[in-house]
Amino acid sequence: MASRELSVDVADSEKEPVSQTIVSIVSEMGTCDPIELDPLYEYVDPDALNRLFHSGRHSGDRDEISIEFTYMTYCITVTGNYVHVSEEPAENGSSGV
Repeated sequence: MASRELSVDVADSEKEPVSQTIVSIVSEMGTCDPIELDPLYEYVDPDALNRLFHSGRHSGDRDEISIEFTYMTYCITVTGNYVHVSEEPAENGSSGV
């Protein structure tokens, strides 16, 4: 099974903070309600993430920042312009132990 991926352009978005964008994307990819997801703060500080990628920052400053972290089974990459989420399939024969 191939990995699933989704990227969202957030460069001009002022509607929601980047942390909420991440939760929305993962919820959409997992076809579940956001309330069913693990809290994002267990993986990364959402307030710090929002401050780093706040739309009020100069775009040149944001372009130089890139953060990558794992959220549940998803690899999250945030840059000044995009949130990219990919889910890697479980390896064959993986027992989860």
